[in-house]
Amino acid sequence: MGIFNKLLLLALVLAIAGPFILKKPDGTPYMDIKDFLKPVTNAKESIMPSESKQLYRWQDEKGNWQYSDTAPEKQQAESIRVKHNINEMKTIDLPDGYKDKPAEESERFDPTTGSSSLPITTAPIEKVPEMLDQIDNFQQKLDDRQKQLDNL
Repeated sequence: MGIFNKLLLLALVLAIAGPFILKKPDGTPYMDIKDFLKPVTNAKESIMPSESKQLYRWQDEKGNWQYSDTAPEKQQAESIRVKHNINEMKTIDLPDGYKDKPAEESERFDPTTGSSSLPITTAPIEKVPEMLDQIDNFQQKLDDRQKQLDNL
């Protein structure tokens, strides 16, 4: 057995044993043999329960339909039985920044002229003079290079 094969075998053993030997900042190993000895559960049962699910449906104050596996305390809810292969997701209210823009902002764009009263930039206003200087310098460099190419 060559030295390369021995080094390769040593690296493989260290890679497998490393997580059991190396310690986290709290002093416990990254992996423990007990993690592998946990009782095996029926994976299909944990993913897809065999019985149907009881859900509740109601409209909130905004008129949106809400679904939950627990009935709301303050509102009348309709009971629904669903099959087990359903995806569940908790609904949330979006923060104010994610709602539709007010009409006044969209009215600033004039489609007849194609112009807008809003500046089209994401740069801070105090950086604009510096950016304009950089553009001027860049254009000067391009002009100088073009002159050099023309002279050649």
